[in-house]
Amino acid sequence: MKYKTKIGFNKGSESVYTGNQSTINSYSLFLIFAIFLIQPLAESKIIPIQSFYQTHNVSIQSGDTLWKLAQKYYGQGQKWTHFQKDNRFTDPHLVYPGDQLNIRLHAPGEIGIMNSTVASVSVVASTAEFVDPVVLEYEWESEKYQITNSEFVTAFQDLPSYKQENYVSDEGGITTYLGEYVGEKLKLLAARSNGFDEDDDIIRKAEDYRNQLLVERLTEVEVDEKIDYSEKELVEYYEENKTEYIEEETVQATCVSLTDEKKAEEAYAMYQEGIDLAEIAETFKSDLQGPGDSQNDPGNTGKFRRDASENWMPFVEAIFGMEVGEEYSEQMELDVGDNVFYLLFRKESQTPARQQTFEEVRDSIVTIIEQQKKRERILAWVEDVTTKGKLKFYPDKVPVPEVPSDDEESSDKSNAEEEK
Repeated sequence: MKYKTKIGFNKGSESVYTGNQSTINSYSLFLIFAIFLIQPLAESKIIPIQSFYQTHNVSIQSGDTLWKLAQKYYGQGQKWTHFQKDNRFTDPHLVYPGDQLNIRLHAPGEIGIMNSTVASVSVVASTAEFVDPVVLEYEWESEKYQITNSEFVTAFQDLPSYKQENYVSDEGGITTYLGEYVGEKLKLLAARSNGFDEDDDIIRKAEDYRNQLLVERLTEVEVDEKIDYSEKELVEYYEENKTEYIEEETVQATCVSLTDEKKAEEAYAMYQEGIDLAEIAETFKSDLQGPGDSQNDPGNTGKFRRDASENWMPFVEAIFGMEVGEEYSEQMELDVGDNVFYLLFRKESQTPARQQTFEEVRDSIVTIIEQQKKRERILAWVEDVTTKGKLKFYPDKVPVPEVPSDDEESSDKSNAEEEK
């Protein structure tokens, strides 16, 4: 089957798809993505992106929240999600004074050139209305369809971040995505041509999914968007739970750990000759097993705590009891599981326990407080919904299912086995 596809802003940039083969004018796609795909900025919590609508840029002030800004600019706090169409958020609950936010204009601006605030490109905008160019046309069963610039790029931006990065980083990746996007459109049309859009089972499943989305959206509005907490609450939680935010004492050692008795004897002989443990570890690096068995840095155990492993406790206790720079005078034999390990080791460093600062653990506290607030809000919301719904429960009228007796279950199993 042949279907015709046109791509690009200019006349003449037309390609024809036949079967699974496709040729796409990549130059037109480059123009699209050079203008509209802006990479995130590393240090910003809010990254304004080039919008398909006229926007202006505002600076977050002290005390601002997305809810308050949505009330101010869009009339309703729950419309804060509109900001996600024109900005990327590393965390919509964390916005800081000085962050820049794109706000969508409701009326056409009186400008001919709209300079991007986040890229060194200019977007041509009509003084009368925004023009959303058609970048792709295709036909199905003699009916024409179009994909506009905003539809195509919005679809791309709806992809998970890792997929966007993969498509952009790979040569020809955008072309690949466009082919896949059009392919999905055509498969959908083919399904409708086969009458699947009228299939009762599919309609039921679609309605179930729609209801699920409605409830999820309602939950966002009634729970997620209504939780609020102050910096004072976060600090108070930290002060009340300081013991939960202590970095435990750690040590680091150089260790030669072997399970082959003969090689362990060779290693110990080298140690008695005065050869350094690091050199011995390098010599036997392909045979090391247990603490310090890294092939890239043989002998280095890395930092570990007192509760590192119950099986290795004699080794752990010995290390913690030694002075920095001290070597264990003998070769330790340690039974771990079915193996005997032969260890030579030296204590390299010790880091004392310390209290983590509030700034270090703030993000984890935010997560805990949000979860607590959500649970509280859910309980209050469910109670409110129950009251509004005038719920009446009649437990005495709920049918009790019959539970088969042990004899009946045995009989059913016997019959099933006989049928096999």
